[in-house]
Amino acid sequence: MTRILVVDANEAFAALLQQELENMEMRADIAASGYEALRATAATNYAMAIVDMGLPDVPSAQLVRALRQEHPDLRLMVIPLEGDGVPSELADVPIQGTLPKPFFLPELPERIRQALTRPLRAPVEEEKAPVPAPAGEVAPNVLPLMSRLAQEVGAEAVLLIRGGELVAHTGRMSENGMTALTTLVADAWRASTRVAQILGKEQLRFEQSIEGAEYLLYSLAITEDLILSVVVAGKVPLGMIRHRAKETAEEIRKAL
Repeated sequence: MTRILVVDANEAFAALLQQELENMEMRADIAASGYEALRATAATNYAMAIVDMGLPDVPSAQLVRALRQEHPDLRLMVIPLEGDGVPSELADVPIQGTLPKPFFLPELPERIRQALTRPLRAPVEEEKAPVPAPAGEVAPNVLPLMSRLAQEVGAEAVLLIRGGELVAHTGRMSENGMTALTTLVADAWRASTRVAQILGKEQLRFEQSIEGAEYLLYSLAITEDLILSVVVAGKVPLGMIRHRAKETAEEIRKAL
């Protein structure tokens, strides 16, 4: 019997999906958190995991990456926060299917069938040489570096800002929150540049940290117009955030 793991903190939705899968003569287990999912997949040989992208305990994208790395033969479906496409932060990860929330019940059997029969990896002959990122965008291998940084420091968001525009991001923070922070960081960078001009000096680097009641924002310039910003909730030491952000910034600089 095909065994599937449903990873979703929404108890009602997970129970509905479990029931529908069992109606399809499959066995479905539920994990309400990312940590439960990791324990379950370590103990049981599942054919597929269906992962909600809004898990409260861990960044869902990082969980998906961990599942793909630790279980190469496990098929993966994701439940996007919006729409029906694979989230941009997982564009480089082999995903076998998506399931919108809410889903249309009559479509579920075919979606599951397709996900269970799609190849786990793209055929070698379909692989293409990397294409340089257009102006205003970043290379596709940059986002995994940002996602890794978010996981290592438990960031709510990691932003990449170029010329005042948000060009890449990962994390749980809302789009409105990321947009507001982009403006804040860009304004601070411009002000720093202006001060350097007034003083007749060249701005060699931009680095800033802002602490609030619950959050810490750390930003640094990677190039003349590219800024990496990290938003962390809780009591993560600034020194640790600065150290990992600088290492990631150097890796991104090499990847551009």
